[in-house]
Amino acid sequence: MLNYLYLDYGGKPKYRAELKYSLISLQAELDPARARIVVASDAPQIYRHWPVTVMDIAPRIGEWSGGGLYFHRIKPALVRQALELFGEPVLFLDSDSIIRPGFHAEVVEKMAASVVMNRFEKHNPIPPLKGFRTRLPHLGAYRYDVAHSWMYNSGLIGMTTRHLPLLDDSLAMIDALIGRAKKFPAIEQFALSEVLRLSQTPIAEIHDSFLHYWQGRRRIYMANQIHKSISQDWDDLTPPTQWAEMNYWDVRAYNYYHGVTHVMELFK
Repeated sequence: MLNYLYLDYGGKPKYRAELKYSLISLQAELDPARARIVVASDAPQIYRHWPVTVMDIAPRIGEWSGGGLYFHRIKPALVRQALELFGEPVLFLDSDSIIRPGFHAEVVEKMAASVVMNRFEKHNPIPPLKGFRTRLPHLGAYRYDVAHSWMYNSGLIGMTTRHLPLLDDSLAMIDALIGRAKKFPAIEQFALSEVLRLSQTPIAEIHDSFLHYWQGRRRIYMANQIHKSISQDWDDLTPPTQWAEMNYWDVRAYNYYHGVTHVMELFK
């Protein structure tokens, strides 16, 4: 069985609203006999009426975030925990996402031979790391390679139990960089991408059936779309009558409107 994994910590309503919208869009794709939706949360009680499996991660937040120094470290640590807990494939999804038709079939096909990530971002992703070296528990000596280092977006992380050693190495690299986390906020996806490159593990991208709207303007637009289109009753998971399309001009128009109507907030 494939386990779809969401993460909720910190209690911010805007992020929980994104999770709800994404999860509703995912539900429409799934056969419950072939897939499970898991929500890992530091407030597991709020999901007690949802048709999901809940992981209580409140006791692990401190450890998984490097003592609060880098909260994005929680993502690979959680994927590793879920793989050990379920002993089955796991696909982590960022909450700021919309699932489109065909997603499940694409995931199942691509995870058979590859680690799934959202999309390729760039070569030489963190130039100031030139000269950085560390030692990883399985891959051994690591040196940042300006010519070959790369990074994929970790809005999706799809792995199986055979990939557990890769997560060990990814976490070790994050820990070696964690003092620079504020300067380099994407080190969790950089670390995983580099470990996959060095281990020659195939990476499969999914972006057409997975709409990941992490950028600021699109996120502001989606906050309004979510507020208008799904029930404010937390336990009501009724789908919207129409899913957000993320049209370029609609996003620009709403952001212009939002900027004009919220200009006074800049002075508060």
